[in-house]
Amino acid sequence: MPVWVLAAVAGAAIVALAEPGSRPGLLSLALAGAVVLTLCIQLVTGDRKGFVRRVTASAVGAFAVLLVASLAALAVP
Repeated sequence: MPVWVLAAVAGAAIVALAEPGSRPGLLSLALAGAVVLTLCIQLVTGDRKGFVRRVTASAVGAFAVLLVASLAALAVP
């Protein structure tokens, strides 16, 4: 869940502050950062049971959040 919040903050900042031509690349970097952060958080917990499920849920959730930001970026000139 914290990864989703950070992805939402990053997506909103990118949509609000970045130039339209650079948004796709920045949103891709935000997704990559979310995946790396997900892996770091899950490795720190040290719980092996359900690792793949937790990583998948976190990464797919971050993807969905950034997808919404990407769609919002289409409406912002």
